[in-house]
Amino acid sequence: FDGLIYINDPKKYPLQTYLQTMVIQSTSAVGTIVNIKDLEMMEAISDRTAKAAQIFIGSLPIISVYPFLQRYFIKGIVLGSVKQ
Repeated sequence: FDGLIYINDPKKYPLQTYLQTMVIQSTSAVGTIVNIKDLEMMEAISDRTAKAAQIFIGSLPIISVYPFLQRYFIKGIVLGSVKQ
């Protein structure tokens, strides 16, 4: 939400803010679609499907970076759990 408040240019939004605005705009744009085929396509996509796609796309950067940085996460967890 901070990205939406502080950043004025939509091209510079963080990934989660951009995905949220896409979902909001797609649900509000249903009434302005002129083409019948586009309207049928939008009706076929449920809100649940859009939210699932948003979660999947939002988690891709984390999933792609984690294997390379896994040893640092594990090392930090181990160091934090040891009492001296």
